Amino acid sequence: MHRTSPTLVLIAAAAVTACGTLKPPKAQFPTVSTDPVVFALNGGPAGSLAGLNFLTGTSVPVDARFTFNLALDIDSAGRIVIYPAARVANGLTGTITVGLQPVDGAYEDYTEARKTGYTFDSTLVVPVGQVVGVNVLDQTTCTVYSLGASYFAKFVVDSVHPGDRAIFTRLVSDPNCGYVALTPGIPTK
Repeated sequence: MHRTSPTLVLIAAAAVTACGTLKPPKAQFPTVSTDPVVFALNGGPAGSLAGLNFLTGTSVPVDARFTFNLALDIDSAGRIVIYPAARVANGLTGTITVGLQPVDGAYEDYTEARKTGYTFDSTLVVPVGQVVGVNVLDQTTCTVYSLGASYFAKFVVDSVHPGDRAIFTRLVSDPNCGYVALTPGIPTK
């Protein structure tokens, strides 16, 4: 039977004590706050940007590169139809998992993302002006060295221009995995 030397046990204990407790990684990036314009997935101009990317806070094409997290459309009642990337993909392509939830109250008042309550990879239909919380599970960005497995965001459609099917949005995204702040600056929580 192998026995560990008492001296080795003391050295190991001293090393752990000297290092202290492990601290979560500090946020490295400021939150992203933008006002991207997208066009309806159906009926928008050919080649137009119909998707949102929350890591960059930009409108992007909805195409086979799947750089978008959400695609937006307008239904016959003028409501906004939100498609997570997985709902647009054909099942043969892997996409980033996206959770959505309607948020009560004003856009400006939703300053800290909820960590629970999201419905993942499911279409959501909301009226113009409805604040939506977003949870992006991104294994490429959020690694084992991150505070969490996802990053959080919020967005709202402020208005729609029916003529060219333009959708005017506002969004705030916290690109620091596991952090929930939806306010300007580098988050502390």
